[in-house]
Amino acid sequence: MIMALLSEYVLKQICLHTEREYPNEACGIIIGPKGKENAIGIFPIRNIQDDLHRSDPAKFPREAKTAYYMDPDQVKIVEKEAASKDFELKVIYHSHPDHEVYFSEEDRYLAAPWGEPNLPGLSWIVISVQKGKTAALSEFAWDAEKKEYMERKLKI
Repeated sequence: MIMALLSEYVLKQICLHTEREYPNEACGIIIGPKGKENAIGIFPIRNIQDDLHRSDPAKFPREAKTAYYMDPDQVKIVEKEAASKDFELKVIYHSHPDHEVYFSEEDRYLAAPWGEPNLPGLSWIVISVQKGKTAALSEFAWDAEKKEYMERKLKI
């Protein structure tokens, strides 16, 4: 099981981002050098869930208060920039406004749609933001032996 090495600075930055976006879900990417566990660059990504909901509420019934959809154009820019510097995606994060930290069924499906991670080595951080303030956060990483995502509580 690979967990990212996250500095206090990176954790504080993702918490500040999720608090700014409250009461909506926030999302983003953390990158680091290829082949190393360090995760050092944070990239907040625009949550376009409200745009999708407005354009097709039947297909996208949830709003940004209860769901996130990363702006694919921004994701491509981050991936391209990371690759040009010999970096890679290490963590995807998102918040749960006024809910606890948990790795939902939907989170698990997005991370491992066929029962195995679609991005091996990538972990996921979920941040609970209660009344606009970070309450808790955890990292979820794939355990190949147990064939499931395991939680590691994080401190800020």
